[in-house]
Amino acid sequence: MHTLFMTKNFPQRICGVGDYAYRFAEQLASSGESVSVLTEPADVPRRIPFGLCELPLRGWRDIRPVRRAVAEIAPDRVLLEYSASAWGRRGAPLWVNELLFQLRRRGIPVHVGLHELALSIREHPLHTPFILAQWLHIALIIAAAKSVAVNMRSRAALLERLFPWWSEKIRYRPNSSTIPVVPVSAAERDAFRRERRVSSGEFVVATFGLFHPAKNYEGLIAAIAEVRKSVPAKLWMLGDLAAASPEYIARLRSAAREAGIAESVWWPGRLDAAAVSRALQATHVFALPQPDGHLTRSSAFMAAAAHGLPVVAVRARRSHDQAEFAHRENVWLAVRSTAEDLSAGILAIAADSSMAARMGQNLRELYTGRFDWKIASAGSRSAESPAMNSVGGDAPAQSSAVAAAAHTEGAEL
Repeated sequence: MHTLFMTKNFPQRICGVGDYAYRFAEQLASSGESVSVLTEPADVPRRIPFGLCELPLRGWRDIRPVRRAVAEIAPDRVLLEYSASAWGRRGAPLWVNELLFQLRRRGIPVHVGLHELALSIREHPLHTPFILAQWLHIALIIAAAKSVAVNMRSRAALLERLFPWWSEKIRYRPNSSTIPVVPVSAAERDAFRRERRVSSGEFVVATFGLFHPAKNYEGLIAAIAEVRKSVPAKLWMLGDLAAASPEYIARLRSAAREAGIAESVWWPGRLDAAAVSRALQATHVFALPQPDGHLTRSSAFMAAAAHGLPVVAVRARRSHDQAEFAHRENVWLAVRSTAEDLSAGILAIAADSSMAARMGQNLRELYTGRFDWKIASAGSRSAESPAMNSVGGDAPAQSSAVAAAAHTEGAEL
């Protein structure tokens, strides 16, 4: 099978969706599939082990050259890893819909990984006209696609409730880690800590990802200040500072100074995947302070899972969005994203090394069995048969769970 990945951004351009597409393509290629990538040109030459086609993906005038390129590549299928906000203003680029319909008319099946949905009208009532346009855009994507995968159960439930006539197209596909595990010896791990001035007996808490105000990193900084009253601890803020708002980074640094922990926070900036893997393996506990608790859409959380770390996260508002996880067994689920609740989880793990080891091992086993790239690639092949409404081979159970969620939760617009 020849698979063409279509994505707006792709390494070396910095983008979480682009990183996801790269690792997905890498997995399919390693399993023997022929893989090509169609993406926007980068500022530097790309060195990737796939066929590469670089074309502008910015608007209506680009449809014809893209369509011609796809015809020349002649793929058996197109996998579109898609976040609408990257493709057009206000997240409703209708030219993408036209492109997908043209590919459909030419008999090319397109499978869409939908990494975001429309904004919530309840949360952004003043943006209602734009949100309705976003929903129209999403509806037309589903109409043109052979399958649409989303990374949260509640999102699958919502789409099934809004578009029941397309329910067989909708799949739940959790994200996988975009940080491959680089084997590190105990001596190398200890040396890494020493380089970061972590003394014997100090507890390292790390977080990772894009620094965005909605993720409440302020709460984590305040939590570490609380932890340090009982346990000597350091905080590693792993992530590309240049990709975040300078004002927000300044606010976080100010919060660390005001909390009296500025000297105990490491801000390494952008690291390559291997360096992130080494840092994670030198970490004692991973903290994900985002208040929504959306673990299955977080590649940062999945990186911690793949590395077998004990994780402190936040309990989701909808329990079925964390159906795979059990408190204290594979994740510590704080009730709220507050300094009090986050620090309580961190201190509990710091005080019980056997629980920490058990949680990390259980989470790694869960990742391998449910979230690994091998599972995602198997799910992408099963999507050729639309009746398969999930990944990992347990379609009936997951499909009924999604249906039940749709019934109980309702459509949140």
